[in-house]
Amino acid sequence: MSEPARVIPFPARPKPAVRVTLWEGRGRPNAAALREQLSAEGFQVVTWDSEPAEGFPPHMHIYPELLCVVAGDLTVLLPEEKRMIELTPGDRIELPAGTVHGMMAGAEGATYLLATR
Repeated sequence: MSEPARVIPFPARPKPAVRVTLWEGRGRPNAAALREQLSAEGFQVVTWDSEPAEGFPPHMHIYPELLCVVAGDLTVLLPEEKRMIELTPGDRIELPAGTVHGMMAGAEGATYLLATR
């Protein structure tokens, strides 16, 4: 009788972290300049407008996603981390593939750049 095969587990790999970058520029960000910067970083970029208090329930993507607020404010919900992050013009958040997240625009709505690779 032969011995049972040994199962070798996959090595544990840390999940990439969500990264938030707050706007440190002067005044309001320029949408065209932000789009150009994201394109130079290798992203495909679209502009998205959300009505006041419009939201998207928690979901995830198989690709990384980056959001950069141009106007208004956007709250990003990270239920697995039990936290919410409020983004204002110029702020950006990078969500690694597989990150569960939801979003809600503020009282004035939000315009933001949605970028993927």
